[in-house]
Amino acid sequence: MGKPIYEPKRVYAQLRDKFIELISSSGLSNEKAEYRILGSDFVKLPSSDYALMRGREVIVDCEVCGFHGQAFTDMPKLFSGRLVDASELVFGDPGDRGIFFATLNAVMRRLGLIDGTVHCRGADAEECGRMLANHILSKIGKVKVAHIGYQPGHVKATSSIFDVVYVTDLNPENIGKIKHGIKILDGSMNEEVIRDTDVACITGSAIVNGTLFKLLECCETYNVKYIIYGVTIKGAAKILGFDTFCPLGT
Repeated sequence: MGKPIYEPKRVYAQLRDKFIELISSSGLSNEKAEYRILGSDFVKLPSSDYALMRGREVIVDCEVCGFHGQAFTDMPKLFSGRLVDASELVFGDPGDRGIFFATLNAVMRRLGLIDGTVHCRGADAEECGRMLANHILSKIGKVKVAHIGYQPGHVKATSSIFDVVYVTDLNPENIGKIKHGIKILDGSMNEEVIRDTDVACITGSAIVNGTLFKLLECCETYNVKYIIYGVTIKGAAKILGFDTFCPLGT
């Protein structure tokens, strides 16, 4: 993989341009999409620890010609218009970007460029954690792990295998709490935590709230491997050349 582009506006412009290219070349520019806001009733995750189950985040679901794409945001919005009208939303706030990335995922799913763009449900969230822990162990080794963002299933699984696990979060309800034997640290400590670990697990929804690029920059500065997970970034990762981990999306 080539060196990522860390300037957010450049990345967002690159994604906007590719989105326009895709819908133009496929004749989808004037197609209208359907949008829904999905919460805990949709995913039925196994613990109230998940931000989605507590209503702190939602899923924006976009349907294009029967194909669905999803993205997380903590600022839910709906949208009505042609696909081409959604292209500039990538430059908006996290609510706008949630719509854009859900739409990008749906379009790329429709074109057969990606799959697994619908979030896993129920007990699959716990299984995803076990798969992530085994993935790190088999591909990287018995290393020090950072979770940037508290994902309960992932933290539960990795903390049972790895001796050193750090977790940061932006939610004040989590900060300072002990979860699965790990104290949740403030997100302001992200750089310090990344510096002191070997691999950082980063939620793909960081591309929606705009924090992803600084995190990747920190990983490169300190020679830390990173794993970007989740459905939100599926389409963008394909365009930007990022590896992602999301084995149970449908």
